[in-house]
Amino acid sequence: MNATQSFFKNIGSLFTSQVFGYILTLLFTIYLVRYLGVANYGILSFALALMSMLGIFADFGLNTLMTREIVRNKSLTNKYFNNIFSIKLLQIFILSIFIILIVKLLKYPNETAYVLYFMMIFLIFSTFSNFFVSIFQSYEKLEYQSLASGLNSILMLVGVLILINYGYGLVTFTILYAFVAGIILIYYLYISSKIFKFSRPKIDIDWDFWKPTIKTAAQFGLIGVFVTIYIWIDSVMLSFMQGNEAVGLYNAAYRIVLLLLFIPTVINSAIFPVMSRLHVSDTNSLGIIVEKYFKFMILIGIPIGIAITILSNQIIILIFGKAFIDSVPALQILIWATVFTFGNAAFVQLFQSTNKQILLTKITFIGMIVNITLNFILIPKFSYIAACFNTLITEFVILSLVLIMAYRMGYITQRKGLIKDSIKILISSLIMGLFIWEFKDLNLVILIIVSAFIYLIILFVLRGIDDEDIKIIRNIRNSQ
Repeated sequence: MNATQSFFKNIGSLFTSQVFGYILTLLFTIYLVRYLGVANYGILSFALALMSMLGIFADFGLNTLMTREIVRNKSLTNKYFNNIFSIKLLQIFILSIFIILIVKLLKYPNETAYVLYFMMIFLIFSTFSNFFVSIFQSYEKLEYQSLASGLNSILMLVGVLILINYGYGLVTFTILYAFVAGIILIYYLYISSKIFKFSRPKIDIDWDFWKPTIKTAAQFGLIGVFVTIYIWIDSVMLSFMQGNEAVGLYNAAYRIVLLLLFIPTVINSAIFPVMSRLHVSDTNSLGIIVEKYFKFMILIGIPIGIAITILSNQIIILIFGKAFIDSVPALQILIWATVFTFGNAAFVQLFQSTNKQILLTKITFIGMIVNITLNFILIPKFSYIAACFNTLITEFVILSLVLIMAYRMGYITQRKGLIKDSIKILISSLIMGLFIWEFKDLNLVILIIVSAFIYLIILFVLRGIDDEDIKIIRNIRNSQ
């Protein structure tokens, strides 16, 4: 199998599994949110947000660096495998102590404390699972990640339904998160030893390797820190400033848009090794990939943004019920932050794969400062609605900066072509939006299917999709 076939196979298999997985994730989220209610779901969301923020320090760029370096030189696999595993053990130990201290010092109620402790176990298992994912990614064998994603979603759905049926409380659901994460880690350990024939990870302390590796990884790590903070700090600050109900309303909408991020996440997983390799072998092809990736992301993102903006009321009631009706304006705002995230995905991968991670660190730092500053100013007065606007502004700032820098670096050579394509995509999306607005009382599933068909027809008529785009889509479809 050549590199192109492998790339499209990875996208095809991972996309299929992620669609399946996210459908199941949406299902168990619906049951979970409805069962827990606004306040309890707010506590769970707070715990997940806090673990996501702290969890970035359990990686701090090591996974990304390991993937990039191994894909360029497979002989480094064992060196990275054992040393980075050892570093992560130390990081997890420090983080666990830190989480315990947070719980003790802030004197959380018993229920919240137990939630945080079990989510800490979830964090530990997930950290080492992601470690193995990075190894598989460097070998461009993403089908194992695809299976793990599907397995995780199935187990969570079954577990949530069982716990709801027996009337268990909030803490038990956090035990479920930890239990499922443990099973996924066992699966990755099995694949690592039986399929890849890796020996079990060993403690390897090579200070001459650790020092430069940690220094370089920290450049990626800071990116992760800044991004994670501006993604999850809203929930944490809302919890302290406005209480659990505001967190629950905000996260009901946020969970929907986070599910949509599987699209760039899937492509990122497959394209990062390819872009890392092209950086040292074929920079012209790298530029073409960046432009195509950007075009496909806005081609998908803009119509989704318009559709969800119009249908947000029906979506919130269908998924979470009328108790979360106040989440509607939050969803209408956050969906456009997600559209901007779609747009910047290509350039984030570009900077990481071409050793420009310091530039990306500066950009994400600016985004984090913008987000936190606006949160302090606006959340006390406008609650979770302010948090939504702040997220939107942050993503717009980051997209603007990455576009400017990519253009200055010469990676956007078809600027006029991209502008024309963007206008065609916008026109097609607006026409589709008019149709949705006129017939928004139709059955939601039928309306979405018909609207998508109308959008694609108009896009073809306007030549928003060219022959090269069709060829790429066929390659992805045929690879599944």
